[in-house]
Amino acid sequence: MLVAWKAPVSICEVSQTSPRGDVSPGFLHLNRDLATVRMLDTSGAELQRFEPNSLGLQFPLVVGREWQGRCQRFDEGRDAGTFVGIYKVVGIESVTVPAGTFQTFRVEGQTYEVKAPGRRWRFVHWYAPEVRMEVKLQAMEPDGSPTEFELSEFVPTGQAPPPTSLGQYSRAFLGVWEGYWKEMILATRLTVERIEGDIVTAVYWRGAYIFPGLQKPSQQRIEGRFLDEKTLRFEVWDDANNRWAEATYTMTADGTLTGTWKSGDIVATALLKKEP
Repeated sequence: MLVAWKAPVSICEVSQTSPRGDVSPGFLHLNRDLATVRMLDTSGAELQRFEPNSLGLQFPLVVGREWQGRCQRFDEGRDAGTFVGIYKVVGIESVTVPAGTFQTFRVEGQTYEVKAPGRRWRFVHWYAPEVRMEVKLQAMEPDGSPTEFELSEFVPTGQAPPPTSLGQYSRAFLGVWEGYWKEMILATRLTVERIEGDIVTAVYWRGAYIFPGLQKPSQQRIEGRFLDEKTLRFEVWDDANNRWAEATYTMTADGTLTGTWKSGDIVATALLKKEP
């Protein structure tokens, strides 16, 4: 499997081999939760589409967490029905597949078409944080026939090389930055913990600014990249609107950070100062 991580959709080149040896190459368009948006053949023709996306994983994964979802499926452009899914993270397991041995979250779920709730599809997903992919999937059809997928190879592609002159700016970004999103009247704090090449690990926090209790404080560990020697970009979860948002921070000449938050058509700006 070759994966090109491109926000907001990842395009995966896949090759599936049946027990009889038949090979079916194609492409998957996945969202940030690794849910399928579209399936294409090698010519680019659409085989399947899900609106908003197929059912399955929902991040962050925590043992004991449960969720449900709903989607509409189209097979070669034809409406194939509306489906409801219910899922739970039941534990952590070590799984060995052709691509290697991984520590995984085991997620169990079942789905049904709303017009026939008695016919259930059952799934077990094994997600490995190490490669940020499902390394194994078992599916059981309503008639009891099983299907199993295993990750045979994982080769990240399309990753830009680290900028060549990050040294002085890397050191300058490390630390705790505080400010507030002006348009949302919310305090914000960015704690940059680690920089390796152009990859940045940080903790993003936001909470009430002028009106305590306006929104519950939210904290999440995030990973981002340098776009250039003075600009960082992160994907953060917008829990108010239940979707991913983009937070970009640029260091100015006076050593402060200007921040831009984009979530759908919502845009907010901030000025953050570094704690001594």
